[in-house]
Amino acid sequence: MSRAQAGFIIAAAILAGLVGLAFLVAPHACEGGFELYFWIGCAALVLLFGLPFATPIGVSWIARVAWALGFVALGAAAWIIGMLGANVRFICGLGYL
Repeated sequence: MSRAQAGFIIAAAILAGLVGLAFLVAPHACEGGFELYFWIGCAALVLLFGLPFATPIGVSWIARVAWALGFVALGAAAWIIGMLGANVRFICGLGYL
């Protein structure tokens, strides 16, 4: 397996982990689960941005930046899909939630 293939596998694992984590923190969203999901999501986006530079995905710097921005866009989409799919509550303390 090449390093570029390993980079794609790592990116897929990070994306799947974001969606899976949403289902774990959803029952505890008002007790700090949303904050945990938020900060882990931020860390995942940083990791996804750096992944094409750590594993040589793309030949030139322009290609690596394009891959990095694409990974970040996929990460943001997975983050939001996980949050909405797991029904993570982010408005707590209004009494009816």
